[in-house]
Amino acid sequence: MSRQVEALVGYLKHAVRAQSKYHIHSPFVFGFYRDVLKGDQKYIQYRVVNRLRKELETASRFIKRKDLGARCKDFPCDQRFVRVKDIVHHSSVNRKLGEFLFRLIRQYKPSSILELGTSLGISTIYFGLAAPESHIVTIEGCLDSANLARENFEKLNLKNIHVITGNFSEQLTVALAEMPKPDLVFFDGNHKKDPTLAYFNECLKHIHPGTIFIFDDIHWSAGMEEAWNAIRQHPQVKVSIDIYHMGIVFFRDELSKEDFTIRF
Repeated sequence: MSRQVEALVGYLKHAVRAQSKYHIHSPFVFGFYRDVLKGDQKYIQYRVVNRLRKELETASRFIKRKDLGARCKDFPCDQRFVRVKDIVHHSSVNRKLGEFLFRLIRQYKPSSILELGTSLGISTIYFGLAAPESHIVTIEGCLDSANLARENFEKLNLKNIHVITGNFSEQLTVALAEMPKPDLVFFDGNHKKDPTLAYFNECLKHIHPGTIFIFDDIHWSAGMEEAWNAIRQHPQVKVSIDIYHMGIVFFRDELSKEDFTIRF
């Protein structure tokens, strides 16, 4: 089955299971739905990211791209020169999801954020603008992508972001040594089942009850769906929320174990 067919099947399954707000009986999850998913305030920070995105989308610049994860289906895994605007199109978080991440950070106010998969730094910038006092560590496997991300952070005067370059399997322990109890972890790098579960299990050793995990592209392939199902069924996960493009899990002690699939 091709990735496109797998993605379509995943979308149809999600659409069938998706719940409206009238079926959300958890006060905590309804607050998430109202304030994070459906929050409609137009923050001035959105304009900052949109200006940068437009610059990158119109840039004639090329960088040497090396993708170590499943997205090498879009960009070959051997290093080659790729247009920056194509990376924005294929690999960067889009405006809708980026603004969702911004609202989530504003809502739950994590002081320490770990990101696996910097790319050009657009999602990281949403984090940095939403929580300028937070400490952010982001890992990127491609050196040129990491360097361009650093340029973008400097351009926006974001001083709270530390970029680590290298393979996740090698650098995750380095990042967790710097941030032993992350408040939020954003998994957006490999998009394969086994590595995703390996990173999940490694980060799970460092959680506290208020930690939030976010997984990108949970329906990107059959393997990613299997990984997401294993994650949401894990006994330490209290609440999981599937919004199709992303999956969010909470570990709060006061929550009952429930799974939600919500239209976004």
